[in-house]
Amino acid sequence: MLFPDLIRLTTSSFVAYRLRSFLTGLGIAVGIAAVILLTSIGEGLHQFVLAEFSQFGTNLIGIQPGKKQTHGASVGMLGSVRPLSIEDAQAVRRLPFIQYVNSSVTGNAEVRANGKTRRTMVYGAGHEFTDAFSIRVQTGSFLPDDDPSQARAFVVLGAKIRQELFAGQNPLGGYLRVGGQRYRVIGVMEPKGQILGFDMDDTVFIPAA
Repeated sequence: MLFPDLIRLTTSSFVAYRLRSFLTGLGIAVGIAAVILLTSIGEGLHQFVLAEFSQFGTNLIGIQPGKKQTHGASVGMLGSVRPLSIEDAQAVRRLPFIQYVNSSVTGNAEVRANGKTRRTMVYGAGHEFTDAFSIRVQTGSFLPDDDPSQARAFVVLGAKIRQELFAGQNPLGGYLRVGGQRYRVIGVMEPKGQILGFDMDDTVFIPAA
């Protein structure tokens, strides 16, 4: 069969069965569009997750303590798990190739200043927190390199906390009560937004001790 004959046969079939040809073409188009859409969604999700973790950096290692409670009988070494301590962080700092170490503990507490009270996340951190996580201070400074056993009562505010409790004021040098304890404000963090579900702007940072 010559090529012109093939063209005429194809054209005549298309004209004779217009609806079937249309539905076939529509099915192919929908299939291609679905593949493109799913590929785009998958790539978008991949980029979102990558961006979320990349905000902290790509060369970080997190160490968390094991369970304090176990079920059933003792399992030898695994049954002797203990909480992490500041001494553990200092031991990690002595390891080769370690650039920064940040001891941290998180919780929630009531904070109060200028007659205003609200509940927020409290992040106990070390002085290398901003370097380890590439987060910057907007005003003032971050927590100093104090002896953890004698850390001064300093606090650094998230951007949202600063706006709500010290609106229109310079918070530096002011005081904030965190869970009933009095802390002096020495810095305000740069707005960061949410990272992995945590609102870094709705957070206060105090020494981890």
